[in-house]
Amino acid sequence: MKVAEIPESLRYVLRPGRSLLPPGRRLPTVATGFAAVLLSLICRSLMPLLVVPPTAAILGHRRARRRSWAEQDAQREAVTGLCTALRAELEAGLQPKAAFMSAIWSRPELRDMAEQASVPSPSFDLVRFLAAQARRPGRRALRSLAACWHAADRHGVRLTEAVAGIEEGLRAESSRARAVTVELAGIRATILLLAALPAFGIALGLALGADPLDMLLHHTPGQLCLVLGVGLDLCGLLWTDRLVSGLRPEPRQDRVRHAQEAWA
Repeated sequence: MKVAEIPESLRYVLRPGRSLLPPGRRLPTVATGFAAVLLSLICRSLMPLLVVPPTAAILGHRRARRRSWAEQDAQREAVTGLCTALRAELEAGLQPKAAFMSAIWSRPELRDMAEQASVPSPSFDLVRFLAAQARRPGRRALRSLAACWHAADRHGVRLTEAVAGIEEGLRAESSRARAVTVELAGIRATILLLAALPAFGIALGLALGADPLDMLLHHTPGQLCLVLGVGLDLCGLLWTDRLVSGLRPEPRQDRVRHAQEAWA
């Protein structure tokens, strides 16, 4: 394959001297490998080497996804606050660009946008700037704001009413997302309880004087049951996360783009 045929998203990853793991994941990966080797030596079995790394990887992936969702929700709330402040500034009589610059500094989560927009540039185009910022996960509504701004510049549409409509839509979307989160809370708790039941079973066996760990770690039937059980447990957690992610307001293509940007 020629260099020109390699996708741009992979050129950075495949660059000489570039590690395939993001910087934030290297230390936990090394620690997980060390813990798996140590458990194998203590238990005198190779099963920890087969079970611990994939379990830690999937749990870390779920934790990172939760953090990503929290960041996206914070960005979406910040865009809603931006629209609220922008509408208030416009109703106070400020010019659109001055109102935007005043409103954007009111949200600490959008500080990067404010700093970029404040850089003096004769070629600065606010519509293109908003459209570019809308590519970041959680800021999708900025694309609508860019369209309204373009319509106001070209066709004289009242920007105040357009911004109010965007704000109302964002608040309705946030209300639906919170309602879905509340509805799913019980289901998540049930799934986590079911995922933890095998550990309770092992603890119960130890309390009754049996030795389930010896069977799971040193006998072929027990090893097969351990691998199969852990695999099904992890697949259930991943499938639950997939169902939950499908109910989120952010489109799938934005999530894929965010995953690609995480490697940059």
